[in-house]
Amino acid sequence: MKGDALKQDEGIPSYLQRLTQAPLLSAEEERILTSAAKTGSLEARERLIESNIRLVINIARTYQSRSVPLEDLIQEGVIGLMTAIDRFDPEKGFRFSTYATHWIKQSIGRAIDCKAKAIRLPAHVSQALRKVERAKADLMRRLGCEPTAEQIADEMGISLRKLQTLNQAAQELVSLDIKVGDGDATTLGSLIEDDHAGDPEKLILDSEAMQELEEVLSELSERERRIMTSRLRSEDGSTRFRDDLSEELHITRERVRQIEIQAIKKLRQIAARRRLKEYLS
Repeated sequence: MKGDALKQDEGIPSYLQRLTQAPLLSAEEERILTSAAKTGSLEARERLIESNIRLVINIARTYQSRSVPLEDLIQEGVIGLMTAIDRFDPEKGFRFSTYATHWIKQSIGRAIDCKAKAIRLPAHVSQALRKVERAKADLMRRLGCEPTAEQIADEMGISLRKLQTLNQAAQELVSLDIKVGDGDATTLGSLIEDDHAGDPEKLILDSEAMQELEEVLSELSERERRIMTSRLRSEDGSTRFRDDLSEELHITRERVRQIEIQAIKKLRQIAARRRLKEYLS
């Protein structure tokens, strides 16, 4: 009956559907086949895998999500099944399916952690997160409502800080290029303020001021413009630029100062003329 149900599942590849028709094994058959597989018998190994494909598929279904296809989960589960074959000791009295369940779940869980997340989480963190989800589900069943972080931490026997750290690790990355709103032009990144960028209005005003300053300076002579540019660039009103210009222009420091004063007078006249022109217009 289970085989018929699996046959009708479109999420399962046809070659796996055929394998689900293999008969289940008895405890004695498991013991014989696992012993033979450990000595290198490929036939015994293949029969163990085929007879336990139903188990792999049923476990994979419980982990099914949109992030990882069911077929990939089944393949990862088979890897866990093969690990169980190598490690199983029939002398301990366990059924093989009971022992294999742990390795199948572990293999599928690790695959989801690697493939479904942009950043891979360490195995111990992923296992802890699964425990958080189980504790949360148990509390919801008992309480009938969404449990608080404090209740989950108490249920797991860990500190609230550790739980918060685990929850932060579980957060998914979101692309800044993702489209938001009704149109296709707006991205999430365009809505986030850049703390390092200046205020757009101030940048525009500064740009206009610089353009106007350049126009005013262009009315000075080349030497006057060179001196005033150095003065504007000097730090904290320092006059050290006069020493540098004295060497560069091959004139005395006093002469640099005189040209500077002359240039300042010209700039005031130009500024007054511009204001008068704006007023008259």
